[in-house]
Amino acid sequence: MMRHLLLSGAILFFAATTITAQTKSSAQGVKVSSQLKNAKINLNENLLNVNKATINHSCGTDQAMKDAIDNIPGVKERIEQAKVDAMLRKASLANAIQSLPPFNLDTIAIVFHVLHENGPENIPNQVIYDAVDQLNRDYQLLDPDTTDIDPYFKARSGATNIVFKLATKDPTGACTNGIIRHQTPLTVWDRTVTTNYGQNNYIYTGTTAGKWDPRKYLNIYLVKDISTGGSGGGIVVGYTYTPGTFLAGNKADAIVYNYGFLGAANKEVRSLAHEIGHWLGLPHTFHDPANPNSAGTTCGDDDIQSLVYQIAAVDDTPGTMGAFSTCPSFGSPNTCDAEPSNTQNIMDYSSCPSMFTIGQATLMREVLTQNYSARSTLVTPATKNATGIRNPIVCAPIADFTADKKSACIGANITFSDSTTNSIITSWEWDFPGGTPSTSTLEHPIVTYATPGIYAVTYTATNSAGSNTISKTSYITISSTTATYQTALSESFEGISVPNADWRIDNGGSVDWVQNNSVGFTGTKSMSLNNFTNTAGAIETFYTPSYNLSAINTANPTITFTFKVAHQRKSTTASEKLQVFSSTNCGQTWSQRYSKLGSSLATVAAANTSSFVPTSGQWRTETVSISAVLSQPNILFKFVFTADANGSMNNIYIDDINIGNPSVGIKEGSDESSTLFYSVFPNPNNGVMNVDFNLETPATIKLELVDLLGKTLDLAVSKELGVGEHHFEFGKNVKLASGIYFSKLTVNGKIYTQKVIVE
Repeated sequence: MMRHLLLSGAILFFAATTITAQTKSSAQGVKVSSQLKNAKINLNENLLNVNKATINHSCGTDQAMKDAIDNIPGVKERIEQAKVDAMLRKASLANAIQSLPPFNLDTIAIVFHVLHENGPENIPNQVIYDAVDQLNRDYQLLDPDTTDIDPYFKARSGATNIVFKLATKDPTGACTNGIIRHQTPLTVWDRTVTTNYGQNNYIYTGTTAGKWDPRKYLNIYLVKDISTGGSGGGIVVGYTYTPGTFLAGNKADAIVYNYGFLGAANKEVRSLAHEIGHWLGLPHTFHDPANPNSAGTTCGDDDIQSLVYQIAAVDDTPGTMGAFSTCPSFGSPNTCDAEPSNTQNIMDYSSCPSMFTIGQATLMREVLTQNYSARSTLVTPATKNATGIRNPIVCAPIADFTADKKSACIGANITFSDSTTNSIITSWEWDFPGGTPSTSTLEHPIVTYATPGIYAVTYTATNSAGSNTISKTSYITISSTTATYQTALSESFEGISVPNADWRIDNGGSVDWVQNNSVGFTGTKSMSLNNFTNTAGAIETFYTPSYNLSAINTANPTITFTFKVAHQRKSTTASEKLQVFSSTNCGQTWSQRYSKLGSSLATVAAANTSSFVPTSGQWRTETVSISAVLSQPNILFKFVFTADANGSMNNIYIDDINIGNPSVGIKEGSDESSTLFYSVFPNPNNGVMNVDFNLETPATIKLELVDLLGKTLDLAVSKELGVGEHHFEFGKNVKLASGIYFSKLTVNGKIYTQKVIVE
């Protein structure tokens, strides 16, 4: 069994055994009988000592291997037997050019499971179609860049003549296009002990009813991220189990792959060809069993002496250190072998992969003939008929689509793409009310919007079997490049109705964020989530209006972002999470500013198995870090709550979202942090309102009523006032239209604001 990670663009691979590799030249003289004896002894010893010999906590690959050996029943025994079987089949081959057997084209049904949360990881169909096309060029040695293969290895390059086709029949015999979309929080793939070392995650594959059978389909799980629980940095691009690790049909006999490396740019999609190479039995060309993380530093080899499952030698790839995210020129010194390094090999780490060797092609084809490898059933006539890659069926489409951004500023380009299921389509019809263009028949139309608002999109997908239409309301949100609020704001939800044009809601579970009209810290209202009955693991979001923090910070240098929260856990093991993010580009991208989970988020220490409703003493003030964005003229915030993944969920409440001075009063009555006693009432009102504040010492005062752009509409006073209570009135001298205004009080240059609603 083998597992591998791609860190910072390079794939790290580890074989389950630490048998010392022999050079190709010496291997030819070793008799099979001694190989069998030594292999059995060394394998038993090294499987038991793998943790001691190879642990490197910087990447977690060794831990993944140890997990499989120690915790997955039968793996160690199958690996041991596979080594013995491989030795029996071993035939020494010359180190020179081998002969390529006349392989006929053979086809494997491939299925992509797109795990997503309606984010960019929900990639368009075309990206997958392009990836499959690239795989077929790689496995048939047909890519145009094969003309650039170094002459020495051009003669040693081999085509497997393996073809990958998207399935057209699902496990029940119904139509599919081989792209299955699953909306799930599992898009962050957790390969740690909490998920039984990742085994629990393979919920769409297996041999039970309705599952995608690994004996018939090559299943690829496309995910947003892969977490191994290790301490090393970098991005995990993917991993797979090698042939024979499991009994045929095991649900984990699949490839897990980071969606971000499926694009064709910089040959990123070659990483998928690399993963499938492992799935078909190939190690890295620089394989060093004693040092699995040795790319670019230690000599290694992919000959059979260091493997546990091979059934043919790969003697035409020289020993090498490997090229780590580089592409050394041909002729660069190879200190590991008399031959040059095969840095263009797809099983290297290099940035210029373009070929397999004849030996590698031969091994992959032979893997497909062996029962123990759990791969032979993939290419039988019965399987090809059952998966629809032979005599494919064409069914009417089930229309769907995605956009490269669902939130943007006015004038931004938004690209729409097909993500239809059930079948491949041949024509596209789009309607974009409010957009330019308003209609299109292109496969990937680019649309702009000139006016802020929330827009619907309608799409019709068509092929020879029929058409299907889907409409998505409130799909595209367009924001102004000018912030809604130019002055500080405190929102206690007492005088507004949510959702509205400024406060938006986006929910992923069975319940929504709502404006609660009976519970609040200030008054009787707040934003709340009846999470007690939510979907396990659901992600729920609400968005604030946009703010000109630059202007607010200039007027009020002590600006802070605070809010009130109340939350109680259903159990002491529950791990609910609240995050606050900011966006400076109208919601296209987001940066985290606040995060708390579990006991840190809870405002009540004890657990509560009943639906939580807070008392006045069960709220807490939280502060969001905004120092890095104080210069931004147009910034959005969003509150994101993630329900407990195991269903131990309880309610959460948010109130008094305050962006301004920390001592600003936020309710009628005494402010908690000062004795200013600054209040506006009634609020809401009909255009006439009262303003009261208290001064403990004489101060220079300016009291204004301003609009959303900061323009002064009414001036009540601008002079020095003495100690005591002061009362003023706004609205009698001006006719105010319905809308939102601000009472702006400046005390010795320090600004306080209160939002005012005129009905």
